[in-house]
Amino acid sequence: MASRRESGKGMAATALAALLWTSWAASGPVPAEPPNGQRQLQALQEAFQKVAATVKPSVVSINTLATETVESHPFEFFFGDPLENLFRNFGEAPAPGAPAPERTPRRFKRRTEGLGSGVITDPRGYILTNEHVVHDADVINVTVKDSEENTYKGRVVGTDVTSDLAVIKIDVPRPLKAATLGDSDRIEVGDWVMAIGSPFGLQQTVTVGIISAVRQSLNVEGRLYTDFIQTDAAINRGNSGGPLVNTKGEIIGVNTAIFAPTGVFAGIGFSIPANQAKEIMRQLIAEGRVVRGWLGVELAPIDDIMARQFRVPEQKGALVNHVLEGSPADKAGLWRSDVIIGINGTRVDSPESLIKSIGNTPPRTLMRLTVIRDAKETEVSLLTGERPAETAESRPESPDAKPGEPQPATWEGAMLHTAGPDINKKLGLPENGRGVVVIGLPPDSSAFDIGLRPGDLIISVNRKETRDLESFLKVSTEINLKEGILLDVNRRGKLIYLSYKKS
Repeated sequence: MASRRESGKGMAATALAALLWTSWAASGPVPAEPPNGQRQLQALQEAFQKVAATVKPSVVSINTLATETVESHPFEFFFGDPLENLFRNFGEAPAPGAPAPERTPRRFKRRTEGLGSGVITDPRGYILTNEHVVHDADVINVTVKDSEENTYKGRVVGTDVTSDLAVIKIDVPRPLKAATLGDSDRIEVGDWVMAIGSPFGLQQTVTVGIISAVRQSLNVEGRLYTDFIQTDAAINRGNSGGPLVNTKGEIIGVNTAIFAPTGVFAGIGFSIPANQAKEIMRQLIAEGRVVRGWLGVELAPIDDIMARQFRVPEQKGALVNHVLEGSPADKAGLWRSDVIIGINGTRVDSPESLIKSIGNTPPRTLMRLTVIRDAKETEVSLLTGERPAETAESRPESPDAKPGEPQPATWEGAMLHTAGPDINKKLGLPENGRGVVVIGLPPDSSAFDIGLRPGDLIISVNRKETRDLESFLKVSTEINLKEGILLDVNRRGKLIYLSYKKS
């Protein structure tokens, strides 16, 4: 039989156990420590939330109204319909075989709406966006969503077509929250980024991705963009002008373009680097425009065909395609077909690198260009000029009449004809210009892919003159297209080189 002391000990132990059980039952089971991967995921999620909360008040939605002139014809819906003549002539039938009377176009103006985004960079109401967002806008409405939502009238401070950047301003009764522009030179492929904007009008939408590539060059609707940041963060219509943000909440890019073969986002978006935007924004606010150095040349990249034809040792540099009359390059004696391989002792790898170097140089700066001319290296010194304001280039038109004899021939899908006074006049070419004219060109042809366009005058092949169709066909048939061909082309008075290699 147990003693009283032992019995007391047993009762105490039982009471303690009951107390612990009651306490555990009341509070529930103690949660297990989450695994390391889950903690990291939670930390990443919280970082995204913090960045979004920090930057969103600085991101605005931009709605624009513009006026455009539209041309149409009366009863346009019925043209091509069996009732066409009835509506065109109101019952007066033309004589059999007579041409239909000419339709008089009607011009009218209509309002078009635009949509974009922007980022506040100054508490006083300065906003950075894309030039194409506010281009030709009559009305700019800017919606700010910080502690409250307000819409203000915006005005353009300055625009820059070359970079596709613009600064607009809104007059506000209180300071706004401005975003911080980061150092885009420090970004790396694989960095997490967020795109914030108003895709399809959905204000302050946030998407997440990574930096897919840096220093990408792209030609979009006639604009050449260099040093683009590529990202897979979803960017759609309405995101233009909005920020690309790093995990510190700093703006590292201005969302500008997407690659969308089907018309919707395909995982490839492009942003202008923040470091490029900073200097342009500074000039736009101070001067209303951007001043760039200028040579007055049009350039082409060096491929293996051009390297061989111009006897350049490697595929580096920039080929002078055209020298503008009276330009700094013209006055300094730079020649068409010169290959620029250096500037002030720094190597030139491509036309883009040369354009960037010259553009970042103030006008009236002395530059030393190292060029290869007729297989010999030489130097050309010049004073840079100021780059003229950029304008849209008119597209050459096809000739509206077929030339007479001799009959045209086809090369790589292009229909060609010997040049002559009549056709040259219609195309804006020198009346006595000799060569071969492109009079027809399907867009799915090889000739179209290499850059030929209707109305082009081909004056030489592999630097051999082609005065007519016969000489062109003779020279071109002697060339192995798999080794490459170099065409010298006169396009409405402008001389350019085009190279092509058949795969």
